[in-house]
Amino acid sequence: MGLLFAWVLANQAGAPVPVVPSLIGAGALAGAGHAHLPTTIAVAVGASLMADLVWYGVGRWHGARALALLGKLSPRAAMRVKTAEQRFVAHQSAFLFGSRFLPEVNPVAAAIAGAARIAPGRYIVTVTASALAWASSWIGAGYALGTVRPELPGPFGVVTMVFGVAAAIACLGFVLKQRRRRSLGSGV
Repeated sequence: MGLLFAWVLANQAGAPVPVVPSLIGAGALAGAGHAHLPTTIAVAVGASLMADLVWYGVGRWHGARALALLGKLSPRAAMRVKTAEQRFVAHQSAFLFGSRFLPEVNPVAAAIAGAARIAPGRYIVTVTASALAWASSWIGAGYALGTVRPELPGPFGVVTMVFGVAAAIACLGFVLKQRRRRSLGSGV
């Protein structure tokens, strides 16, 4: 559980580490009876909230400087920060809720919420609901997979499922990336 906590914390804090296969794997372990499902979800939610609160605090205390720091995380980050600011102004709660599901956007949304001085209580309720939906969806998918293939021997079955799901997610990501490139190239 400690490794899952660290991995989710790193991802939700903005590090470019793929966390979805880990969540699915943790869910598969729970589905196979090797972990407790509510504890697994609580660990992922707790790590997510820790990252959120750190970036919220940075945004609240350092405002524009925090957003400039976020703009330096990756080559396209400055553009993403500007776009995120515009969308945040238009749809605060929906943006905070949905940003969890988009890599590299979650820390930007948290810092913008802090810089915009969103009330801490409102912020915590929104990001807790978001973290719970995010963690439950991926861990729940893994849990379902962990219960589907009980005939495989213990660890071998779990490892096989995790790699199979990770490969499917990677293929889906590749297809979506190719579609996006084509649509951007055609000017649509």
